[in-house]
Amino acid sequence: MEYRRAGKADIEQFIEHRVEFVTSIRNINDLEDFRETTEVYLKEHIEKDDLLIFLAIDCGKIVASCMVCIFVTAPLPSCTSGKCAEVLNVYTVKEYRKRGCAKKLMILLINETKRKGVQKLLLEYTDDGFHLYQKLGFQDSGRQMVLKL
Repeated sequence: MEYRRAGKADIEQFIEHRVEFVTSIRNINDLEDFRETTEVYLKEHIEKDDLLIFLAIDCGKIVASCMVCIFVTAPLPSCTSGKCAEVLNVYTVKEYRKRGCAKKLMILLINETKRKGVQKLLLEYTDDGFHLYQKLGFQDSGRQMVLKL
């Protein structure tokens, strides 16, 4: 098993992996638009410091992944530098679950975001991922709300 950061050569396969994950937890109204906008975003950001994607690859196939988008906000009491990041799409294909792939990828992600000066990681979790994140030190805030514009 190979664990590494994704690059431009991984974009096409990663998009399909991401689509598999997202469609497993929610309905996407316009799947083709989701694919296209994801591709545009990845091509622009995958080699910049504001997006990190980590992959677990077995026999040339992505079997697990996680990504994080890094952003800066005004200083907060919980993040005085204002440098925060949102973890997205932590996903392992069914036949590779319970082997520690997601844990290894999340440790890579946490270490790299720390190295880049990120002080606060945010994520939305599924029931399947809750215990992993808790073991890694994430705390359930239960106070976040969303307004879709």
